[in-house]
Amino acid sequence: MYSVTSQFGGRIFGLALLLLTVAASAGQALDTLDFTVNGASKGLEKELRSASVLLAAQNGGTTDAQELFADARAEYAGLLNALYARGHYSPVIHVYLDGVEAAGIAALNAPGRISRISVVVEPGPAFAFSRAKVAPLAPGTVLPKGFVLGAVAESGVILEAVTAGVDGWRRVGNAKAAATAQNLTADHAKAKLSADVTLDPGPRLRFGRLVIKGQERMRENRVRKIAGLPEGEVFDPVELERAASRLRRTGVFKSVTLTEDETVTRPDLLGITATLVEEKLRRYSFGAEIASFDGLMLNGSWLHRNLFGG
Repeated sequence: MYSVTSQFGGRIFGLALLLLTVAASAGQALDTLDFTVNGASKGLEKELRSASVLLAAQNGGTTDAQELFADARAEYAGLLNALYARGHYSPVIHVYLDGVEAAGIAALNAPGRISRISVVVEPGPAFAFSRAKVAPLAPGTVLPKGFVLGAVAESGVILEAVTAGVDGWRRVGNAKAAATAQNLTADHAKAKLSADVTLDPGPRLRFGRLVIKGQERMRENRVRKIAGLPEGEVFDPVELERAASRLRRTGVFKSVTLTEDETVTRPDLLGITATLVEEKLRRYSFGAEIASFDGLMLNGSWLHRNLFGG
């Protein structure tokens, strides 16, 4: 009699535990996620949905309250970057967790259960360039077409213009060219953005000594010859990429990285470091096939890479 009662009690306990587990899981579930964009084109709304951390989490099946809370706090930055990329610099973004703004919830007070999330975005107007300047520029530098007065001031276009300016100086040997100052001013009343970026070309440099790291069997003088880096000549990023490409084409290396030195060696030499990872020394392959006339055929191969290190 005791054993029957004990067994029955155990079943009751197990059933209760199962119900508690199901209830706990249900408590984690997200019932609703509303994503609303007011006054935006279909294209912009699509981009915002693609940039949404919360929508991605929902599609991935995330239900844990802690994870959803972290995603909600990250939602602001994700949507803001997407809006800046399209030239919207005065948006209003709300992320509500069960009616409470996520940004106003302290990390230590994270909710243990979230049943409804509401994201509301008001993009505001698209800003136009009131000033679009990157200077000084190397001769022959072409800035992106969208970086002009009156065009939509997309943040990506500003970045492209700065990159074009820096690359222009690097093409003529100024390897350390960089943006040293930027003045980006948004006039919210007029929906205008002033972008003024100053470049420092730095000195014109020549290729310094090529330092080689990571080679095992390949002889260093052979690596140097294959790379063909024109040491002593004016720096040229095209020549740098060609040297890396020649090393990759040998088939000897799994990875090839050419890195410019942080500092310049007097008077005007820029050292380059080649970091190499060699492929496996040997490769084996075996195969078999059966033909109605020839019968069974076996084949195999043995590849010994870079046998003599050159």
